[in-house]
Amino acid sequence: MRAKIITVFTVVVLVVGVLAFALTRASLNPGSPRADAARALVAAEAVLRVQAGEVERWLASQAADPKVREPFSAGTGQARSDGATSVANGIKTATSKAPAIAGLGPSLVAIVDAKGTALGRDGSPFLRGDDLGGIYPALRAGLAEGRAGSDVWVTPARNEQLLVSWAPIRGENGQVLGGLVLGTALGDARLTDVANQTSGATLWFEVKDKDGYRIVAQSKGGAPDLASAIDTKQLEAGAASALATGQAVDVTALPPDFGVKVGPLGGYGDGKRALLVAVARANAPAATTLLFPFLGAIALGIVLVAMAGHVLGQSIMRPIEEIEEGLLAIMNGRTDLRFQIEHPELGGLASRLNSLLSQLLGMPEDETGAPPPAMAVRGKEPEEALAVDESLAKQQASGGEATALGAEDEAAYHARIFDDYIRAKKSVGDPVDHITRDAFVARIVASEKQMAQKHGKPVRYKVEVRGKEVVLLAVPLG
Repeated sequence: MRAKIITVFTVVVLVVGVLAFALTRASLNPGSPRADAARALVAAEAVLRVQAGEVERWLASQAADPKVREPFSAGTGQARSDGATSVANGIKTATSKAPAIAGLGPSLVAIVDAKGTALGRDGSPFLRGDDLGGIYPALRAGLAEGRAGSDVWVTPARNEQLLVSWAPIRGENGQVLGGLVLGTALGDARLTDVANQTSGATLWFEVKDKDGYRIVAQSKGGAPDLASAIDTKQLEAGAASALATGQAVDVTALPPDFGVKVGPLGGYGDGKRALLVAVARANAPAATTLLFPFLGAIALGIVLVAMAGHVLGQSIMRPIEEIEEGLLAIMNGRTDLRFQIEHPELGGLASRLNSLLSQLLGMPEDETGAPPPAMAVRGKEPEEALAVDESLAKQQASGGEATALGAEDEAAYHARIFDDYIRAKKSVGDPVDHITRDAFVARIVASEKQMAQKHGKPVRYKVEVRGKEVVLLAVPLG
């Protein structure tokens, strides 16, 4: 019984646990990390484009100031350079009053001529005479066309890593005299700020140079080991495809729960040198991460089922075993045995069995509810059950046997019937050590009184052996 209870409810726990795991896994829809990476890439590129446009418009407004043209009218090269440095310092100071520009971390303000040669920069005499237009062709092309623009300046040899914007400086007749250049920081902090403004996904800034592709900046907050874990060959192949087609491409450079998207950075130069990489991870935990808590809960459930099954089985089996043992004892001759079981479910069954046994064995029920003598001493020393045959008690007394029994002295009768009973028990191989004379005589007297009340005549018993059973034959005396 216990094993069946435990087995059934263990199966129930397993089914419920597996179903709960499946439903939880389904409800935590991980979405598509590739789609998340694509959205993150588009959003990050849009932010960088907007920032470039804001810088270009601000530079155009500053370049329209007549004071910015003054260095170009100086008589000597030194005077032009000094004037350019002075103007650049003034523009650098003005950036602090423009929140949209100041937040980008401007680190370079320079004045260049129409071919892109530097006249001067802020805060330093360095850079004067550098052919910036030759190093960064987009600057020269933009000034030649008389338009504002932006580009990515990353040259390790010059210690430059900037996002640069410029606006043309025009003379009174509209001729392009040169350009006003503003460079803002390109580093981890810049990309982190962009990621925080958009999706929060990990962003990498990648550039192409003569040595191949390099990641020059990455946002903080993502998994720190992503850059070392990524398949660089896959990433480079994706970058080459993105620059060739001008479209963002998916890259299978990380495990399946990551989405990697790489695309060219528009709005800066010709779009053939700089790339953005967005890395998104599935929102839901992996199946193995969810599995272990559920396995622990299922194991705990099985342990609790085993404990509860043992207790429940014990509660059910104990009274059933008592009933089984009692019925076996009644079959072996203890016809006066009755069940005294207090149980919320099986107590009623025991009461019905007692009534049925009383009817079948022809013994009156105790209406007081007190247990019969055989049960009153249950749990103490063993007490022999008496198998009684009352078939003669229903007839009229006749013959010398009834006369002899009636004439026998009561004490002698009790001593003789006890000795006869013990001998008969020994003859059939039953144990007799637990049978005491006083208890036997008391039960004989009580049984004779019950018989007399039932049949309306006094009786005495005669011991008979019937096969393997010792029976007391009730003989009517009158």
